[in-house]
Amino acid sequence: MTTSAQACADLSDGDLLAAVHRLATDERRATVRLIASLVELDQRRLYLAEGYSSLFTYCTQVLHLSEHAAYGRIEAARVVRKYPVLLERLETGDLTPPPNSH
Repeated sequence: MTTSAQACADLSDGDLLAAVHRLATDERRATVRLIASLVELDQRRLYLAEGYSSLFTYCTQVLHLSEHAAYGRIEAARVVRKYPVLLERLETGDLTPPPNSH
């Protein structure tokens, strides 16, 4: 079985640079989709039906986000709910989401 580290080590310089760029773009898009989903999850308050008292608790206990990351994503989701155009700016990279610290 090849590990991710080994697979990266086997790439040419050009392929590694392209892979890193692609992965960063994919990560940004995934984060934007997560924020958009948290907007809806928060509006529907689905975390209550799942037995969690807050979206923060749901994010940390179910999604296993760090407290810092959960707080940042929730704050971003609540700002995006007020200003939906910001979601597009996050997707294009004009704005950056809060860091996903551990």
